[in-house]
Amino acid sequence: MSSPIRIGVIGGSGVYHIEQLTDIEERVVETPFGSPSDAYILGTINGQRVAFLARHGRGHRINPSRVNYRANIYGFKQLGVEYLIGVSACGSLQEEVAPGHIVIPDQLFDRTHGRKASFFDDPAANTGGLVVHINVADPFCPALSEICYQAVKATGKPVHKGGSFVTIEGPRFSTKIESRIFRSWGLDIIGMTTTPEAQLARSRDELRRDRPCHGL
Repeated sequence: MSSPIRIGVIGGSGVYHIEQLTDIEERVVETPFGSPSDAYILGTINGQRVAFLARHGRGHRINPSRVNYRANIYGFKQLGVEYLIGVSACGSLQEEVAPGHIVIPDQLFDRTHGRKASFFDDPAANTGGLVVHINVADPFCPALSEICYQAVKATGKPVHKGGSFVTIEGPRFSTKIESRIFRSWGLDIIGMTTTPEAQLARSRDELRRDRPCHGL
C-alpha cells in the first residue's frame, strides 16, 4: 500500500513543478465542480508523499479570474490532502518587504468580484443543498504557517511572519493610487489568487467532517 498523500502544494506564477520530487506520477482528477487547472503531480520528498498542482496550468495558460479554484481545492481533498500550502507571486506594499523576501501572511483582504468562494452555493454539485457559513476570521492555519516560517528561516532567506494579503481581481495590476490606498489601510502584500483559495480550503472542512483540512 502506498503512503497517504497528506501534503498539497499549489504552485503560483513561475512555479510549475517541484524539482525535489521523486517517484513522480501524474493523476488526472475530475470533481463535481469541473476540471482542475492541470493534472496533479504526485511524488515523494524526504519520505513524505506530496501532491502538486500548477494553479495556472503548466505553461501559465489560465488567468487569475478564470482559474477553477473550487475544482483545484476539491481535487486535493479527493486525493486525501490535509495540509495545503499555496505559493503566490505577489507585490509588496511596505518598504520593509523587499523583492525576494518570503512572507507568511496571517490575514486576507478580498478585493475580487464574481469568484466562487463556497462549495455550498451550487445545487448541481450535490452538496446536499446546505447553507453553510464558514469562519474565516483567521484565514490561514497558524500551525502550518509556523512550520513554513521555520522552514524558510532555516534556509537563511529573508522571511516575514505575519502580514495582511490583499487579493485583487486581475489580470491587470493595481494603479498607483490603488496601491497607495491599500498601503494606507495597513495591507502588506498584494496578489491575484489567494482569494478564494484560502476560503475554500477552510470551507472544505464541511465536506467531510472526519478528514479536516488544516488550512492554506
